[in-house]
Amino acid sequence: MSFKASAPGSLMLLGEYAVLHRKQALVCAIDKRITVTLTPRLDKKIYLESSLGSYQTTLDHLKRVPPFQFVLATLAALKKYLKVGCDIKIESEFSATVGFASSAAVTVATLSALSAWLEMSFSDVELIMLARKIVHRVQGLGSGADVAACVMGGIVLYRTKPMLAEKLPHAHPITVVYSGSKTPTVTAVKQVTENFSAYPKLFKQLCRTIHYCTTEGVAAILAEDWRKLGELMNIQQGLMDSLGVNTPILGEIINTLRAQKTVFGAKISGAGLGDCVVGLGEGFFATQANGAQQMQAQITNHGVSCEKI
Repeated sequence: MSFKASAPGSLMLLGEYAVLHRKQALVCAIDKRITVTLTPRLDKKIYLESSLGSYQTTLDHLKRVPPFQFVLATLAALKKYLKVGCDIKIESEFSATVGFASSAAVTVATLSALSAWLEMSFSDVELIMLARKIVHRVQGLGSGADVAACVMGGIVLYRTKPMLAEKLPHAHPITVVYSGSKTPTVTAVKQVTENFSAYPKLFKQLCRTIHYCTTEGVAAILAEDWRKLGELMNIQQGLMDSLGVNTPILGEIINTLRAQKTVFGAKISGAGLGDCVVGLGEGFFATQANGAQQMQAQITNHGVSCEKI
């Protein structure tokens, strides 16, 4: 018997950087998933396989080795409950380079498969908190907003502390464009921290204003006022510019999408300095020589799931 779990990728609609400082954010799950199939073994060996390669170790020698560091860290987190090893196959509908929060998705999917195997029951909040702890342990930071979207699906209102993860009842078509390059979140956050080291009060005020965009965004979603939500996304993009995380290609993508009548707003999704732009509405962006290209992705209501096979 095997356990097959899958979790969606995600995008940030509002709240970047502020969410790292106990402010609220809006994050959405997308219909591109990572699937983890776990098959128990009779010995203590661990075999990992994905399109990125393969790796083998044992329960007694679990170390966080790229590109499987999140899966291995998840196994280590539940190691005391494991009597035997397992084979784990990882399949993804998107590349780890495109900014769809693959680390959160693979962590949540692995946790779901492990908990089904071990007959452990986690609530959504418990799963979010455990997965958030694992991701933070591997990369040193992370709000867990992407984890919340992976677990719950849909659009999620999220805050780290006091913990808040609330699924909102509505969604809208989006347009997603990958910029052609990716800067690790840790690197982007470090750059912003350094840039504002002499202006801590100004940085706090920027985070408060981003938080206000999020709270207004929640009201817009509840009222299904998508034009207002798009305007708020545009406003927060101006704040992202102030943080110094825009690039010429990101700016070009944003302006191209905003010029289309069917798109209400567009902004960077995530830490910036690369990754994706998310537009609210159905837009179009032609592939460019630098690798910028439109990605086929929409908001999904389907969070993490697991089945025995």
